[in-house]
Parts: sequence; C-alpha cells; structure tokens
Amino acid sequence: MIDIKEVYDKYILEKNEANRVKRYVGNEKWFHASSAGMCMRKHYFKNVAGVEPSPINDNTMRLFRMGDMVHEDIQGALTEYAQLNGAKIYIEREIQLPDVNVRGFLDVLIADDGALYDIKTCNSRKWSKLFGYKYKELSPSLGYHLQLGTYAWWYERESKTKLKKLALFFYNKDTSRVRELSVDLGFIEEAKAYWKDLNKRFKKGNPAIELGVAPMYSWECNKLYCNFWKVCGGGLKGEGELEL
Repeated sequence: MIDIKEVYDKYILEKNEANRVKRYVGNEKWFHASSAGMCMRKHYFKNVAGVEPSPINDNTMRLFRMGDMVHEDIQGALTEYAQLNGAKIYIEREIQLPDVNVRGFLDVLIADDGALYDIKTCNSRKWSKLFGYKYKELSPSLGYHLQLGTYAWWYERESKTKLKKLALFFYNKDTSRVRELSVDLGFIEEAKAYWKDLNKRFKKGNPAIELGVAPMYSWECNKLYCNFWKVCGGGLKGEGELEL
C-alpha cells in the first residue's frame, strides 16, 4: 500500500533540495539576510566554518512547506496585479551587500509605493502576542525587523531612493487571517550595525556563548530549533557534544 505521508515527505525534501541547489550552492560563504538578528555562532558554523547542519525533522519541513505555499500565493497574486496594471513590483529579488558579505532574497517590494514587505506565517498564539490586546507583545522578534532592514539597506543603496514603508505581512495558519505590522525605518541603520558588528567579531573567530549575541534569545539554544545545537556544545545549557 502507498504511504501518503512517506510520499509527501519525500516530495517536500526534493523540493527543498532543488531550492537549496538553485539558491545557495556556490554561495556558501555568504551570510543569509533571512538570518539577521539570530545567534551569531549559527552564522559562523554555517558560513565560516562550513559545518553541515543537522537534518530538519519531517514535521518542521511540513511547516516550512506551508510557509512556502503562502509566499507563493501572495507573490503570485502581486505578480499578476503588476502585469495587469503596469505596477513596478519586485518579487523574490536577490540582494547582495558585499562589504558585509550578506546575500538574500526579498519577498515583496512595491517600488511605486516605496514599500518593502516580508511575508510571515504564524500560529494563533504568536498572532495574539502581536495583535491581541491582552497579550500584546511590545517587542516582536528583532530578527524579522533586522531582516527587513537588511533588504531596505540594499534597495536604498542600489536605487538611490529612500523607502517610505517597511512592514511584515502576517498570515495566521490557524484562521487564515492576514494583517500588516509596521516596522520602523530606523531598523535600516540597526541592520547595518548588526552586520558590521558580526563581521568585526568574526575577525577574532567564533564568538563566545553570550546571551544577546550568541544566542540572541535563550529559546534559540534548543535542539528542536537549532540545527547546530550539537556542534555548539548545547549552547547556554552546555548539553551537547562540542565537535569544533
């Protein structure tokens, strides 16, 4: 009998591998813009030391695939809109910042509006922290903001044009609700500072374990979330096997 789960998981792995080869093979030394604001040791292991990350489990791969499909739908709608209306919209545009060794792919940039968006999927718990009144999260993930700031830095440099708006476009996976979260334009300068600091630290080698730098957040040091947890020696808790 056909095992649907096995077939689907294999399909997702193959899609993910094809995307990895297309985007990243031959560009392994570049830091990833999408990892802005994350643990600096992760950048070091992956892009400096060339350590192979631990495999991601099937459940997480399915979550990633769901995120990819949401991205594809929203970006597809905007691409169609641009074609029909003559709007200037960048979708999945590659960016490079050679002076800080950063490369990435922005989600959506509506040039006519001077607006840059990054698409994010989340569950209802995260949604409540972002938009609910009772559990309002005053400081959502810094990484999301720095990621946007990184893309904006590239665009303003390349186009010699100042952006008017940065925003995160959230899709609730549980309810299908969508909502924007504005991001302060000051995060462009914050992103510059983050990447410059990272490069400065790496000149001395792999940064020491230090909360606020490596990792940025305590929850990052968890074998469920970090695929360099083992090689890092378990991070803050020191429960892994240090291999490098």
